[in-house]
Amino acid sequence: MNSQNQENKKKGSLKSAHGVLLALTTALAAEAFFKGIVDTNSYFTSIGRVSISFLTLYTIHRFSLDSLKSYKPRLRDLICIHIMLMLSLAIILFGKLISFGLATYGEKANFIQGVSASSFDFGIPFAVGALILQAVLGLHYGLIFTISLALIFGIYFPEQFLFVPYIIAASMVACLSLSRFRSRSAYVRAGLNITIISFPFALASLAVSNQLVTADIGVRLVGSLASGAICSMIAAGFTPILEYIGGYVTDMRLIEMATLDHPLLKDLSVTAPGTWNHSMVIGMMVESAADAVGANPIVARVGAYFHDIGKTKKPLYFVENQGGENRHDKLSTSMSALIIRSHVKDGIELAKQHKIPQVIEDMIPQHHGTSLIEYFYNKAKTEAEEAGQNPEEIDKSLYSYPGPKPQTKEAGILMLADGIEAAARTLKEPTPDRIQGLVQKMINKVFRSGELNECELTLKDLHEIAKSFTRVLTGIYHHRIAYVEPAEKVKETKPESEEAETKPPTAEKESSKKTKTEQETKEEKKPDQDDLKRLGMQ
Repeated sequence: MNSQNQENKKKGSLKSAHGVLLALTTALAAEAFFKGIVDTNSYFTSIGRVSISFLTLYTIHRFSLDSLKSYKPRLRDLICIHIMLMLSLAIILFGKLISFGLATYGEKANFIQGVSASSFDFGIPFAVGALILQAVLGLHYGLIFTISLALIFGIYFPEQFLFVPYIIAASMVACLSLSRFRSRSAYVRAGLNITIISFPFALASLAVSNQLVTADIGVRLVGSLASGAICSMIAAGFTPILEYIGGYVTDMRLIEMATLDHPLLKDLSVTAPGTWNHSMVIGMMVESAADAVGANPIVARVGAYFHDIGKTKKPLYFVENQGGENRHDKLSTSMSALIIRSHVKDGIELAKQHKIPQVIEDMIPQHHGTSLIEYFYNKAKTEAEEAGQNPEEIDKSLYSYPGPKPQTKEAGILMLADGIEAAARTLKEPTPDRIQGLVQKMINKVFRSGELNECELTLKDLHEIAKSFTRVLTGIYHHRIAYVEPAEKVKETKPESEEAETKPPTAEKESSKKTKTEQETKEEKKPDQDDLKRLGMQ
């Protein structure tokens, strides 16, 4: 535990040092960009602006690092944020120059009279950086970027301080517009929302400055429309580039992978149809559960589709793909366990060959964690006892998955769904109550085993996951009620022989019938129990 704390402190110190260096670099870049257009050439003023910018950026980074659980930037993430800050500052500089040129030209050419350059500034795409970071890194990164950019703008252009809340509002609206990123059209929606929030700000700032000029209103309306459109176009074009260069994975890319046209999924459906069906059902389960606990439902669903791709190497050694003969009957228990475990390694190799995103590849080993292959481990212990050996001497590692344990909510949900769906298929009469009991039993078992200790699932999350799994599985496996066909009409007059046949059975016959029914019920339950043992539930 102490070594882990020391390692965490070391990582925190390293991130802090990176934050200092990058904050200073961005502050110097801001001074280099804007020094030529601000109203001072004082050397001390430049030092002051750089110092304030640096302290602002570093304070935001440090506060976010200590206070936001979801803010865990890697070095490449920090570099990405600061590159986007510099690019946004360059866009602002370029926009400022265009605004000044348009205002000057309009005045000289008598094209637009009495319109200030600040009115044209509403056409600058301030929100484009936040839009890109939201798509690539997530909401919190976009908001941290937004506050940083707005405050730097306020430092260099204090006379336009009303643009600070405008930049924050427009960028936040842009980020929230992409919070459910399901298609490229989301960029268009974000652009429209930027326009909708920009124009009221533009009018309000005119009212504050008491300069309600008709030409100003028109210019600001056009600028608001232009800002939204430019943000959408730049973000839609630049996001895939940043995704490729930085090795990032957006929800849009994952959605494209979830269309089932991927070669690995096609191969899975042909060579291991049972596994393919299992993966599709799990996809529905984890998507619903992830949505319920605030995890990423797209990551969870795509992870479910690809989590068992390693089974395509030896599909007939897995129970869901076996028609009749069980190939493990001819193998030793240790060899069977080795084959079962190998699908994880095979899956990772296939994921690397096909360049599956890292976030999905990580879920292949994590969905089993370090769990025990109980069926073959218990079988090995039984064989050892029968051979007169000590069953406790069996190497448990030979019957355990190598790990790691689930590190994310999505991987933890996938681990739960994998075992629960397999167990649900063994239920002979999957009534809602049986399904609910099975779900709760399996979740409790995994929780007690400690496999979920390294992911962020809480007890409340597990409760929501159980409800979600029960709802989905009940919809899939719950049998419809069998309707009784009406009996044929019986003639009114019956011969004595028929009357004798229709007499109620004697107590002896009822007793024998009851005994027979109980025996049949027990026999019907046996396969169910055997299947559960195979899954490690009993």
